[in-house]
Amino acid sequence: MSENQPDNSGTQGQTSGDDDAEQEVVRLASQTDEDGHSSAQAPLTPADDTRAKETLHDLRPIIPVIFIPGVMGSPLAAKDSGDAAWSAPNTDTIGASLGALCSLIAGWFRSASSRETLFDPESVMVTPLGPIVDLGEKDPITEKEARRRGWGSVYRTGYQPVLLWLEQQLNNPMLLGKPEGAWIDPDPEGEKWALHPVLGTDPKTYGAIAAAGKGQVIAPDSAEFKKFAKFRYRVYAIGYNWLQSNDLSGRDVVNGLDVPDPQTKKTTRLMGVTEICKENDTGKAIILTHSMGGLVARFAVLNHELEGLAHGVFHGCQPATGAPLAAKRFKTGGSPEGGMNGFINGSLLGRDADEFMAVMANAPGPMELTPMPDYHNGAPWWIFARPDGQVVMQFPEHGDPYNDLYVNSKWYGLQPPDKQLDPAGIVKTRLNAGGLQTSLSDYYRSTMETVVKNQSHLKNHYHGKTYVAYGEGGLDFRSPQSGTTTEANDTSKPGIEKGDPTKNLLTWGNAIWTGDVPSDVQAPELQAAKLLHDSGKGEIRVLLEQRNLSVTFSVQKTNTLPDVNAKTDWSQVATKTGIIRGDGTVPVWSADAQARGLKPEVPGDPAKGVQMAFVQGGYQHMTSYAHPWTHWAILYSVVQIVNDI
Repeated sequence: MSENQPDNSGTQGQTSGDDDAEQEVVRLASQTDEDGHSSAQAPLTPADDTRAKETLHDLRPIIPVIFIPGVMGSPLAAKDSGDAAWSAPNTDTIGASLGALCSLIAGWFRSASSRETLFDPESVMVTPLGPIVDLGEKDPITEKEARRRGWGSVYRTGYQPVLLWLEQQLNNPMLLGKPEGAWIDPDPEGEKWALHPVLGTDPKTYGAIAAAGKGQVIAPDSAEFKKFAKFRYRVYAIGYNWLQSNDLSGRDVVNGLDVPDPQTKKTTRLMGVTEICKENDTGKAIILTHSMGGLVARFAVLNHELEGLAHGVFHGCQPATGAPLAAKRFKTGGSPEGGMNGFINGSLLGRDADEFMAVMANAPGPMELTPMPDYHNGAPWWIFARPDGQVVMQFPEHGDPYNDLYVNSKWYGLQPPDKQLDPAGIVKTRLNAGGLQTSLSDYYRSTMETVVKNQSHLKNHYHGKTYVAYGEGGLDFRSPQSGTTTEANDTSKPGIEKGDPTKNLLTWGNAIWTGDVPSDVQAPELQAAKLLHDSGKGEIRVLLEQRNLSVTFSVQKTNTLPDVNAKTDWSQVATKTGIIRGDGTVPVWSADAQARGLKPEVPGDPAKGVQMAFVQGGYQHMTSYAHPWTHWAILYSVVQIVNDI
């Protein structure tokens, strides 16, 4: 509630015949209508109830805050039937958890051809009719309004709770002229919220590295906080068809979509940024993204005029230059990744290379998550080495992953065999119907060529007012900032927020294939080897014909290390295993690209438009928006974006 808003208390509990009650005022809280106006509903009362009635209206102008989810973060439906094609497994209730388990078990036994049929990008559409988080009378938004604002187009368990939290915190920074909530009240346990409030805390405490002139402490009585409090913030979400190219999704996010339901014959509108701004009588919004949603927003800035429709953008956990994990799965699928992760990833993504590529080879959006030409500033990331870590050959050799890897059909390349490209025959049927005599292999090559061109266009290109946050492992190796933690002599209080340890937040920085290659074998001889067997789960056996010697290569299948501690030599670990720190999915080498020009040790030309990078830790990729460090960074960044309006 803003500093100039009246108190929200009422006196409905008193009887109408009470003389004192007649002098009281019944205050009715208002809500924001679809058109952005503030209104309230008052029930009819008996004639002897003569108390005065007041409605409390929030007349602050509105700035929309729009959330764009990551890959697999939007429910999809079949265009022809309206049946559900994809819905991320919800785990926020017992019933939902049981349903999620059943869904995962069913997915585990899905064949390659059925996966291609289910996840054909041209046969599905995003749906805004996904489940909505449970909303009570005290919540600042109703289920009907949440659905109208697109909340049903994003993953309920993973995203909607933070949308609700933002609706509350952004719109109620002050009560009776004094800061309240997360802005001024810390969580002494550092579990549900940060140990330090937004106001009065140095952003360096939460990993901030800022451009010149940025990164100051926000004081409670500062002009920037008062300016922030003068606005309302309506929180929206825009899901998208994450199987299509991120450029097309960027277009849809800006323009919006009419989503027909063949079963009910009704059409639901999923509003785009342009329409949301119009209904709030404002020219621009604030954009928040998670993971691949960051690529969608960047394409929207690049090609669909989002630059002029956004005051600023906040990216969380963006794979800014892709991730070797996506490429590794070309050869392994998801199940070899071990434990529960292997079961979940095998169910959702395919147990082996055949099942994974049945979807991946025809889905431009996920394909764009593969390492980009400027991943790790162009350094090789697909490596074949001896057990001692000595490299025999590595790619891309000259920053050209397209020719060196993605369309290379040799045994060490990533061009899929024809049997993996179209097991259900969908692509071939579509090509024939269009009169195209293109082979499946050529169609894949053409698709991948477009993917790499799109990736190249994104290099160092961001909205002019961009803030980012990403994970660099856990908080277990971070020393609390001096002067910002709880008192050192109070050992009962935590000195840093709770979160996952670094050992749980590792991922592939390089994909390293290890084999017993004779010491005198050089790269040309190894490249000329003959493929004997590819398991589709991370083992490749080749024959060195001149020697009549076979060599078996295996890739690091799990993102785990036998021992992780404060003395771990991460450079040596990366050289031998390819495993580095990150958020369990995105390696810090990719996320760091957003901090080019801000973080001194990150090579490459500056990332244009990035004002501040929060280099953080303690959270898994999917659950990052639930962690206190991300929450803190969002609130701080929104204030900075508003201050620049």
